[in-house]
Amino acid sequence: MKNWLTYGLLAITLFTLSACAGYPAKKDTPFAAYNTLIVRPINWNETITDKITGDEATEFSQAQPKLAALFQTEFEKYAPKVGYFEKVLFTADAAPKGALVLEPKIVTLDPGIRWVMNGAAVYQGILKDSDGKQVAKYMAQRKVGRPLTSTMMGAIETMITELGEDAMTGIPEAK
Repeated sequence: MKNWLTYGLLAITLFTLSACAGYPAKKDTPFAAYNTLIVRPINWNETITDKITGDEATEFSQAQPKLAALFQTEFEKYAPKVGYFEKVLFTADAAPKGALVLEPKIVTLDPGIRWVMNGAAVYQGILKDSDGKQVAKYMAQRKVGRPLTSTMMGAIETMITELGEDAMTGIPEAK
């Protein structure tokens, strides 16, 4: 009986500790040498938005600064949780020597159709050193339901915000 109790406590401890290890240790990733992360602005001209037309295209174009801010806010919220970088800077300026540069890209953006089809967005992050050499890249995808009362911009705002989280939390898995 005593052995079963010991093994049971050992198993519980093992499961608890493994659940706490959500991200690989920084030293075990290609990012060990980087303490500063520079995040470039999203280039919306590279985003495939063929499902957004007419007045909605104008509304989307006007909303891009707000969407970039939603992405940045969510990204910054998760940066301390990942804990890889001492500084995270959002800038288009030249990267300081020794910094890691993230080029975020919203590859496709489809707001979906109310009550018929979910909205979907695909994100790609390209990580480069300060000299421009690619270090790693990764992707993420988000879908959002479109209830009858939803708007196109509401769906897009939700996806872009959630991709801000994915952009930061995906870095440890980048290859």
